[in-house]
Amino acid sequence: MILKGRDISDEFILAAAMFAVMAFAAALAFHYKPSSTQGPKGEMKVTGVEAAGETPESFCKDAGEILIEVNIPATELTLYEDGIPKFRRRVAIGQGVYPTPEQATAIKGAEWNPWWYPPDAPWAKGEKPTPPGPGNPMGLAKMALSREILFHGTNKPWSVGRPASHGCMRMHNRDVTDMAWYLQQRFSSQCDPALREQYEKQGWKTFTVKFDRPVPVHVVYRPVLAREGKLAFFKDHYNRVAGKREAAILTELIRAGYDIEGLDEDEVKALSERWPLEELVDIRTLMREKSIVDFIDVPECS
Repeated sequence: MILKGRDISDEFILAAAMFAVMAFAAALAFHYKPSSTQGPKGEMKVTGVEAAGETPESFCKDAGEILIEVNIPATELTLYEDGIPKFRRRVAIGQGVYPTPEQATAIKGAEWNPWWYPPDAPWAKGEKPTPPGPGNPMGLAKMALSREILFHGTNKPWSVGRPASHGCMRMHNRDVTDMAWYLQQRFSSQCDPALREQYEKQGWKTFTVKFDRPVPVHVVYRPVLAREGKLAFFKDHYNRVAGKREAAILTELIRAGYDIEGLDEDEVKALSERWPLEELVDIRTLMREKSIVDFIDVPECS
């Protein structure tokens, strides 16, 4: 049978093909949901991704007691989970004229591919907002603390491990994204690995994730650290223990649980004067040798 110059069998085949395409599109729409919505200032706020056969929550990790500690003189960040150090990373700290403040604070969320907005500070006068991308001072992710202090990536990787910032703590981009994802998996429902792939592929968009509860952060100033039976010494970047080095050593030993009654004062003084930055000092070398007391037998009273 011919319909307007076309065999009806052709019409049937065309209709069947269109039906198959529509069914395939419907299946894709069922398994994939939009993962972001437009937020303020052009930011994209994450709302969720579903993978076929799984929910985002199935990728989430159980969160133990997590604490992040930054030691300013060591330019070092340590993440503890249930008291166990999970990883340590180098950070850049503030320059002497823009010192990173000591504080007990918390991270409440992460921002992927962030914009940089110049702060209201003399050093940023004349600067303009910078969108996500290779030239962005925030790098690939940021996590806000208090007092306008952030953990963030950087477009100046050489600065990590030095007093180079205006107070924030810069990290290598891989380190800050690893930490942000580690926390996001444990403190939010945005756990699907497809999300992290999306952040990387859509590097021109900003994605914001709020955590279910704050992650505590302690920023401390300890130029000497007791660790695994040894003392490690670091540069006093902000000149806070000048003239108080012996006290700094004793304070750290007490904090680490050592009994300072057995310390050799002369050894501690010599160590404070030497302040060996490239050396680990065995704490046992600071202890006085125990004297052995001979007890004399005394005749029993009659």
